[in-house]
Amino acid sequence: MENYWLLLPLFAAICAQNGASQDQLYPEEDGPQSLDEQLKTLEKQFANHLGIDRYTPMGVLQFKNLLSTAGILEDLNTRALEVPDRIICGACQALIRNLQTHSISVEVVGTAICNLYISLNTWTVSDFCERVVKVNKPILEYVVKNSRILTPEYACSVLLQKEVCYHSHPALSWRIEVPEGGPSELPNTSSPERQSPLKILHLSDFHISHDYEVNGVSNCGYPVCCKANLGNPTRGRDAGSWGDYNCDTPPWLFENTLNFIKNTHKDIDLIYFTGDIIDHSIWKASIEDNSQEIAYTFDALAEAFPNVVVLPAIGNHEAAPLNAFAPPQIENETLSQRWLYDLNANLWAKWLPEEAQETVRRQGYFSVLINHKLRAIVLNNNICYIYNWWLLYETNFLREQIEFLKTQLIEAESRGQFVHIISHVFPGEKECVEPWEANYNALITRFSHLIKGQFFGHTHTDGLKVFYSKTDGRPNNMGYNGASLTPYQKYNPNYKIISVDPESFDLLDIETFYFNLTEANRYSHRTPAWRRLYSLKEAYGLSDLSAESFDSLAQRMRSDHNLLDQYWRFFVREGDASLKEGCNARCREDLLTSITRTLSLSFD
Repeated sequence: MENYWLLLPLFAAICAQNGASQDQLYPEEDGPQSLDEQLKTLEKQFANHLGIDRYTPMGVLQFKNLLSTAGILEDLNTRALEVPDRIICGACQALIRNLQTHSISVEVVGTAICNLYISLNTWTVSDFCERVVKVNKPILEYVVKNSRILTPEYACSVLLQKEVCYHSHPALSWRIEVPEGGPSELPNTSSPERQSPLKILHLSDFHISHDYEVNGVSNCGYPVCCKANLGNPTRGRDAGSWGDYNCDTPPWLFENTLNFIKNTHKDIDLIYFTGDIIDHSIWKASIEDNSQEIAYTFDALAEAFPNVVVLPAIGNHEAAPLNAFAPPQIENETLSQRWLYDLNANLWAKWLPEEAQETVRRQGYFSVLINHKLRAIVLNNNICYIYNWWLLYETNFLREQIEFLKTQLIEAESRGQFVHIISHVFPGEKECVEPWEANYNALITRFSHLIKGQFFGHTHTDGLKVFYSKTDGRPNNMGYNGASLTPYQKYNPNYKIISVDPESFDLLDIETFYFNLTEANRYSHRTPAWRRLYSLKEAYGLSDLSAESFDSLAQRMRSDHNLLDQYWRFFVREGDASLKEGCNARCREDLLTSITRTLSLSFD
């Protein structure tokens, strides 16, 4: 069988949704671009997607040759230009067609794309491509060989998450049955168990880099830098002692953070961790290495907070290979993430009852009672991530957790309990496949009166989500992103403290704490100067943290540029590298859209 699987992830990287927007590719005032112009734009977006801020463009002829190797260029000339705003879609479908007909050699094309990558950003040649191929090969071969739903139209609908490339398919359009009822059915109230607010520590996206090298190369041209023997030292050895905006978290920073929190916030009752322990060295992920990192992290949390329950969600980086979460019926050890679920069930046994451990072993999700009035439902929604290659095999395995969420919400309603939902992938960011988001949103609408907060990670940004009723369009729930400890990319590290009313279980406030990375590295002999960045309630002058209040805030931001600028500065946690780049008109519009978008595609 031909090893044609490699081009799926590589071409997805070129065409990923967080690259160019349609109006960036096709400026309205200039009209459709010529093929050569579009190829230049595609090359630029490839560099941008890989985080290459400064690169030397290749000649159009050389880039054409690379695409010709993949058999794409002919399709672009004959098909894509018939509808200019679908060139990315056309290129994606052309690639899938060629893969399925075995008309190209993946080794030749993979080498060509890696040469493009090296040419654009670094003189250091490594085994990067060989290792990425090795860790992904078994899964992609199995999926392409055994999938009954894989077509060019379906694959590109999933991978690109663009309306211009969407084709309806049963694997994308299934819906669960949502029980009747609604917000009028409020839980019974009772006397609070305590008088003081419940304090919850929200941690997210550690991405711990155990091979972080102080004074290493921070502009190395790889997905993540500041690692021993990585990058050309002639480009500057300037990785700071406490981290770098191009790099992941040094282990001593992770340990310092836990110690600071332990000594500063002695009233923490509970910890939510919304995932991502493993760093961005995607070319060398392995079960052995990931297992060691995961065990180290949860052991450190348990040691720092011996009397506090930690409720963790799995991040997409915990998997080996990255993002790949197979259906439960896939039991082959080289294909499934069974090892990850078993490992976490064992490590989390100190915090979870046996019943919760059982569902962790199945697909990484669970539900626990925090007290008799508050239930936490923790989901592994990495299974919905568009770069989970198993979505090209089937999507029915997404039902299990969606049905579990429904069952748990029904039970909470019957028992008069409130709910917190904890997971990794932020909905509405064009990174989660349609059936998950559509069904998830339907359940949020139905049970919004019970759900007192949703907590996510993944984006590394300090974002908010207003959920709206799918029946009357009213704001009815809120999602909060924990941002990240890692400064990758261009953010200051942070953690959050959530205050919860002990009777109503409404969120009273969320405080964000951070330190300035530039300052910490300037005075590297000191520990970082952690301080409060802002209080959500105080910063925006909110009377409460209701969905209605945040909907009003989002509306105010549209006309108040200073308010939106403040939101953006908190969004990046005053990261000096982000502040230097600024936030242009496109950035501002994306911010506003993101706050009120919880469905990536608007077909419901």
